[in-house]
Amino acid sequence: MAAKKKKPRGGNKPRGHYCKICGEHKANEKFSGKGHAAHICKVCMKLAPAERSEMETLGRIGGMAFRHLSESEIKWLRNRMNDSRPAVREAAREAHNIKFPRYERNMAKKDMTAFSLELYIHDVIWDIYGDEAQVNIRVFAEDDGIIRYVDYNAPEAEREREIDIGKQEARRFLKSVVHELNAPFWNEDLSDSVYEHDPYLDILPEHRPSGPDYDEDMDDLDGGEEAEPEPSTENREPLWSLRLELNTGENKEIVFYNQMHDAPVELFWSLMEWFEPEDGEDYDGDGGAS
Repeated sequence: MAAKKKKPRGGNKPRGHYCKICGEHKANEKFSGKGHAAHICKVCMKLAPAERSEMETLGRIGGMAFRHLSESEIKWLRNRMNDSRPAVREAAREAHNIKFPRYERNMAKKDMTAFSLELYIHDVIWDIYGDEAQVNIRVFAEDDGIIRYVDYNAPEAEREREIDIGKQEARRFLKSVVHELNAPFWNEDLSDSVYEHDPYLDILPEHRPSGPDYDEDMDDLDGGEEAEPEPSTENREPLWSLRLELNTGENKEIVFYNQMHDAPVELFWSLMEWFEPEDGEDYDGDGGAS
């Protein structure tokens, strides 16, 4: 009878023993008897308890961004985001942002609403039927129910219109602008700018400054590297802009000079629906139609 062959050792299985502090696999002789059971190598055993605890916590955080987490693990990670140790706090926040990229934004939006908005568009846009529309219009919406627009393409006598949709409907609409359209974050989500100091100023190369002063600024004083010029908006009109007055006490100003986006176009047509009710009905001032 042939001798039974031994099963080969796993090809990818690391040899030795794992240290949960330094995160390394080491030979068995690198562990004491107590350290072997605790998964702590001799070197890490010599560390101060506080340092050892921090290293272990950082090691645990390290793998959390890329695997499924239980409810208790999520709670533990969020608690570490307020840890007194800077390295732990930073690592926890980084891992949490990767795992839950919208968490902080959703928390910020939780009690956020808009008191008013002002939307300006001066560009060719498309309606829901795919038809092209040349728009040069400014729309105002207030939480008191008043929506007003100024159409700069219309004859002067027909340039301005105003309706009252009622406070309740207006506040519901302005809340949806924040929570559904995420308008307060358009300067982050829609930016195509390369300028870090002004994330929503999208000046294209052909519109950037030129001339001797610009050429001199291109040489960095330290290493001779090319430095980005300060973009200029003098005498330039934006394609679209949005101003939001928020209950947080801040005003959001979002301005784009070179690129139209779907988000402001969607907001524009949502506002225009108030002025063009279905079946030719007119709003009665209480959010309904008459």
